[in-house]
Amino acid sequence: GKRGAMAKKDIPSINYFKDKMRIADLLNVYLYGGNKIISPQDVSELNPILAKSWWNDKELKTNVNITDVLFVAKIPVGKENDVKNADNDIQKIPIIISIQNQSDISYVMPVRVINADANGYYLQWKDIERKHKREKQAWADHGEFLSKFKESDRLKPILTIVIYFGKDNWNGAKSLKEITDLKVCPLHIQKQMKDYSINLIEVRNFSDVEKFTTDLREVFGFLQNDGNKQQLEKYVEKHREGLLSLEEDAYDLICVMSDMKKLQELKSELRQEGGCNMCKGLEEIIEDETRQRETLVNILYEHLYNDERMGDMKRAFTDKDYRRQLMKEYGLQVEPYSFS
Repeated sequence: GKRGAMAKKDIPSINYFKDKMRIADLLNVYLYGGNKIISPQDVSELNPILAKSWWNDKELKTNVNITDVLFVAKIPVGKENDVKNADNDIQKIPIIISIQNQSDISYVMPVRVINADANGYYLQWKDIERKHKREKQAWADHGEFLSKFKESDRLKPILTIVIYFGKDNWNGAKSLKEITDLKVCPLHIQKQMKDYSINLIEVRNFSDVEKFTTDLREVFGFLQNDGNKQQLEKYVEKHREGLLSLEEDAYDLICVMSDMKKLQELKSELRQEGGCNMCKGLEEIIEDETRQRETLVNILYEHLYNDERMGDMKRAFTDKDYRRQLMKEYGLQVEPYSFS
């Protein structure tokens, strides 16, 4: 079913982004315009399962929120190079990076992001509370005692990035206010309502692909061109070096997000030391499609001849659009490889 198909796409995307080099590359391009500010050594993976529990009427209640990929990344304090420690090194602080991969549009994405972020902050608070309890912390005032949170305590910032792989342009909400019915509220109350915007990367419309230094460049670039055979051929030829030996998880991600089943079927043949040869895979797909098309065109001409449609046959020789129309009429369709 649809949920099963979504799960098949979720797993390769999660596996792909568990790589620290790719996360550092993504953040450097998305946050710093391609400048190498964050290194893979600045990135550490966290448990993506955010679970909390509480007692209600003598019954243990639980809530689990699972993000796709969760990391802590150390980023420079303030503007680049403006804060240094005693050793003259750039001072860095940790922030939590949450990656939410989407193969389909979610029309409630702002709510999902708010929920995950709030859960992350809640669990940080509870970790601090647990730490104070173990250390038998003395509270400065009643407010600290009630909240189990000192005035000087701080939570790590959470930055959630939604990465959308779908072929359609994202037409879902990018902020909470877009899905909130504010027409019923007076203007002065609308202004008091706080918004919550999401950080959205649309893979197929991302303009800074060439700034990537990892195979994010090949993954994003391939998917930006997979809807047009001629464009894709040109792209593959231009980026041949990176696609000749693509890491297996990158190859898998391209396969599922492009819906090119033939690429998946060819994987065992294309596997080589260091990765998979995407160039050879695409060449085989195009050759196979060409052979299919030639065979089906010949079958079409046989049908037209047997049905004594000589005028249509003559027109089909020179008019490609009419030939396609006739092929559709006779149910002669080339197996789709995502070239739309």
